[in-house]
Amino acid sequence: MESIIQKEKQCLVCHTTVGLHKHHVYYGPLRQISEKNGLTVWLCGRHHNLSDHGVHFDRELDMEIKILGQRAFEKEHSREDFIKLIGRNYL
Repeated sequence: MESIIQKEKQCLVCHTTVGLHKHHVYYGPLRQISEKNGLTVWLCGRHHNLSDHGVHFDRELDMEIKILGQRAFEKEHSREDFIKLIGRNYL
């Protein structure tokens, strides 16, 4: 499914269009749920997992993106639906 968070295929953080990685906002056991529900974003390698500034190493960036994901989901669904799907509230 296409991302419900961003429309342009560019890094969410720095807006480059080079070397992009698809990041599942809720990963690990929730990776397939993220994919199925459009809870993905594009990140360059630096902002994904190739530096300390990447979402997998920067807790603040990770939380910002999780909040964006929840807000995007809740434009079409309820908070209760989000919590049932993801297991917690980030707002």
